[in-house]
This record gives sequence, C-alpha cells and structure tokens, in this order.
Amino acid sequence: MANLTPFGTLSDGRTVSAIHIAAGGSRATMIDYGARLVAYCLGDGPNAAVSSDIVGYEGPHRFTGPVVGPVINRIAGARAELDGQALRFEVNEGGQNTLHSGGASTHALNWDVDAADSARVAFAVALPGGAGGFPGNRRLTATYALDASGALELELTASTDRLTLINPGHHGVWNPDGRGEPSDLTLEIPAERYLPTDPDKIPTGAVAPVDGTAYDHRVPRPPDPTLDHNFCFEAAMGLRARLSGKSGRSLEVYSDAPGLQAYAGGSGGVALEPQLWPDAPHHREFPSIVLRPGEIFRQRTRFVLTG
Repeated sequence: MANLTPFGTLSDGRTVSAIHIAAGGSRATMIDYGARLVAYCLGDGPNAAVSSDIVGYEGPHRFTGPVVGPVINRIAGARAELDGQALRFEVNEGGQNTLHSGGASTHALNWDVDAADSARVAFAVALPGGAGGFPGNRRLTATYALDASGALELELTASTDRLTLINPGHHGVWNPDGRGEPSDLTLEIPAERYLPTDPDKIPTGAVAPVDGTAYDHRVPRPPDPTLDHNFCFEAAMGLRARLSGKSGRSLEVYSDAPGLQAYAGGSGGVALEPQLWPDAPHHREFPSIVLRPGEIFRQRTRFVLTG
C-alpha cells in the first residue's frame, strides 16, 4: 500500500497530499500538486531534491520539482503554426514569449493518483482542448518508481484527440549535498553540442559545439551562473548529467530525451530537465514536438544517487 499524508492547503483551498515510496535503500516523496518530486534520499543521506513548502510552491519555487506540460521551456513570440493553424499562447516572459506553457501549465494542477504501492506512484491529469492556446483534449501521466537498486525512474506519457504540441518534462532542481549553492557543485554533461540563445533565452537556431564555451561540461566543473541552455544528445538512454557535491555524493541523470536543459540561476541547486528541444515549432531541424491522435508520447528518465 502507498503511504499518503497531508502536505498542505493551497491559497484557493485545494488540499495537497504527499505520497511516500521506498525501495532498494532509497526513499522518495511526491505530491499531487504538479506531480512534484519533493524528496529523494539514499539511506539516511540528505534530500537531493531541492524542495519547499506549499507557500513556496505557489510562489518563488513554483518550478521546483514539478512535471511541466504540455510544453516545457520557451516558445518564441508566444505563437506557433500547426498544420496551417495559427496558435497563440500566453505571454509570460520577456514581454513576448511563453515559458512553461503559461498559466495552463501542469505544474499548478492537482494530478490524480491513478495507482500507487510501496515503491511506485502513477499520476494522471486531463487538459481540455484550447487551454493556454494548445489544441486537443490531452491526457498526461507521470509514473515514479524506485527499483531494487534504489534508482528513481520516471516515465512521462501523453496522448491527444487532435493534432497538438507536446513536450512535457520534469523540472527537477538538485543538490546531492542537500544544501548550498550551484557554485558549490560540479557538473558533468557529456554533450558535444548545445543550443546558443539570444538575450531572451530563445535558441538562435544554431546547434553549436560546446568546445571553447562557458558551457563545456565534458569535464566536471562548477556551472557558469549564466547557464540556462539545452544540451543536445542522441535519443537513446544514456548519461545526460552528473552533479556532484563537496560531500562526495552525486546525482546521475539518464534519459532517452534528446535534450537536457540545465539551469544554474536559481538558489539551492541546479535544474536538470530532460526534454525535447525548446522553441521547436520555429526550427524545423529540431526534434518535433508535434503529437497526432493515436500516437503516444513517451519519455523515460532514471535518477541515480551515489555516495
């Protein structure tokens, strides 16, 4: 049986529940608000998932730990064209762009608990057609599970009844030491290429070598404070990042997503977000985020704590 406990009450009166799972010497806690990861610990070690209370999750920490959808990251100009149809989204960053789907984002919704046991919890949420400007009635799921080794696995899925845009992602913020700042950590990302951005953090369209840039993390080093970029990978399960603390503890991220957005501008840790590439509707050469009726979007990520 799953272990459910009260977590808090949102400003609009919605109650939030926490679900606790354990296996392989690890423990994890999620809440139904945003299908959000609030704790991942190895044994009696510190919580590697930067977290907050319910007040923080409605405010400055709203993007700490949730599943963000239907489209994580940025869409330039808050618009896109899909099969000849002009789509318009909420402007919520830079005076003209959409970040994390605007007010329609799943980070601020209470997800249903579809199934849960001592080592696994499956969340689901339904998004009505037109919400936030995105077409189609869509269903997203997020399933967290601890395996026998203590690794935390996350599978995201999505389906739709109309042609739409789908790029959900887990917006985890991590610190293997449990406290400190991004500058206290070393980050390894074995990617040869990344996406340069303009002053609004929108990809320029170039896919550039990391060699010679402040974002070359093929050798572990502290993240540059300006890091807020997508790293480009082949779409196969493999190491996307390793974040290490002064204690010797590390978090490794493996995913079949072809991109990893890394962000070091927040407090307490580094955001590592497996996903398709940002602003894809405006760059035909980027991996597509179009989802058709009858198709299933599926993304798998594995988090491993060591030390």
